[in-house]
Amino acid sequence: MRNLLLNSLALSALATCLSGSAQAQCTPNGLVVVVNKANATESLSMAQLRRLLLGDLRNWPDKKPVSLVAPDPGSAAFKCVMSAVVRMSDAEYKRYIANAEFRGEDALELHTVATASAAAALVTKAAGAIAILDAAGAAAVAPAVRILRINGKQPGEAGYPL
Repeated sequence: MRNLLLNSLALSALATCLSGSAQAQCTPNGLVVVVNKANATESLSMAQLRRLLLGDLRNWPDKKPVSLVAPDPGSAAFKCVMSAVVRMSDAEYKRYIANAEFRGEDALELHTVATASAAAALVTKAAGAIAILDAAGAAAVAPAVRILRINGKQPGEAGYPL
């Protein structure tokens, strides 16, 4: 019984350390979620955002297919998305997507870009596109896209989760 308690405490301490290091990967300015201006969606919950990124939600309420525009996998923004939203490592995420395709689900439409301007260009071309950008890069492209509220909060507002 004592060993079980010690193991439980050790796992709890490890989880705390890992969650702290995962949050340390997030960009200091935060992230912004953007969609095409034709998309009527104005707000998402963190759970909805996660389901979109995992490919569990494939269509918007107006039935347009979702097209994901992701930051470069080596970027701080991508690492933040993986830890704060998806809650998986890059390898786990790739495995999750591959398993979905193996089960016969349609392939997830995913485009990787290196810059906020490249992400905005893709989002403006596809009515169903969604991108997560570093807030600093999003300021320059804000006129071309719609910035979504997350959990009812605007970027920069107290309680904004990204």
